[in-house]
Amino acid sequence: MFRNCCQCPEGLILFLDRRVVVETKCGEIKGFLRAFGETFLEVQEDKVELTVIQCAQVCSVRLLG
Repeated sequence: MFRNCCQCPEGLILFLDRRVVVETKCGEIKGFLRAFGETFLEVQEDKVELTVIQCAQVCSVRLLG
């Protein structure tokens, strides 16, 4: 099975409720990682707005200092 390099990374449990930068094919999204599944990530960019990102669009996820 062919695997695209931009897939949801494993080990995201350590990133839950922490400030992250999600790099996608279209740019960066900064916020708090609130949830993830096999096909999506949810990032809270401000106090109320949740952004759902499909895993096929995710290139990397890193913690913000």
